[in-house]
Amino acid sequence: MDEFLTAQAPAASAAEGLPYWLLWALLCVILLLLAFIFLRDKDLRRRVSSFLSGARRHMARLRLQVRLKKEKERKTSLWRELGKLAWSEEVREPCLEAECAKLSGLEEDIGRHQKTWHEVYSRIEALGREHDAALKRFRALVAEQEESRRPHQEEMLALANRKKELLEALESSLSEAATVEAQVRASEQDARRIAGNPKLSEPVRTARLDKVRERTAALSERLARLREKTPLVQDERYRLERRLEEAEGRVRVFNEAIQRIDAEYRERLQAREREIREWQKAKERVQDRIVGVKRLMEPLFENIGRILDEARPGPASLSTLYFEIDGVNRAIADLEARLERLN
Repeated sequence: MDEFLTAQAPAASAAEGLPYWLLWALLCVILLLLAFIFLRDKDLRRRVSSFLSGARRHMARLRLQVRLKKEKERKTSLWRELGKLAWSEEVREPCLEAECAKLSGLEEDIGRHQKTWHEVYSRIEALGREHDAALKRFRALVAEQEESRRPHQEEMLALANRKKELLEALESSLSEAATVEAQVRASEQDARRIAGNPKLSEPVRTARLDKVRERTAALSERLARLREKTPLVQDERYRLERRLEEAEGRVRVFNEAIQRIDAEYRERLQAREREIREWQKAKERVQDRIVGVKRLMEPLFENIGRILDEARPGPASLSTLYFEIDGVNRAIADLEARLERLN
């Protein structure tokens, strides 16, 4: 069995190596055969050459057609330019009578629209100045009221802060008085308890009672001072609240004045802004009309240029455009001839 496998190994290696070089050899043979057939077959060479030349002719025709279109568009543009120049130079040949009459009418329309446009523009400018002046007056009146209100606002803020401090002091005083009063009651209870204690000797009882009574007297004196202070703080609080209400009332008067000014001028300003917007829309409509009329003049200028190109009258100022049109005509003729040859 081992001898059989050993004998088969070189054969397998040789079989695996054959397809590579054999494949390339077959491909080379096939290519040589195709080249030989192509060289021998004249009809095949003619069909391939015709196909390739047809594609080249088609691409060349497309390029020439694009160039021809551009040249014709340039010629049309030169006609329009020639017509505009002739109109501005007041060239009035008999052959141009119809187009010139139409252009005169359109120019009159443009003149009317331009006059209207200037009137609308002047109105917008006047309204803008009035609006700016009204806005300036409004801001000045509001600033005046705010300046007059400022000291009262500052007073109101100071009184409010003072009121807050008094309330905190009053709350602290009342809380402290309640605490001291509770301590006085506790001290009196201690005194009664000591006085009624039969276990204490007379000297000890007397010493303790004296000490408790001293503490009670000190607490009572402190409580009396706190109770005397509280009405004074309350009175100051009431006076402060009245002053605060008066300051708030004065500030309220200024706030109401500012609100009235704001409402009055806001309505005026908004009405004027709406009017300005309406006039601006009117100006845009007039501008659109002018553009529309100018658009109608373009084909008339083109017709004038075409007629002048055929008649070739003076003046000398038109000769430059005539020369350019001749160059375009030559280019168009050349391109059309080349297209005809390609067909």
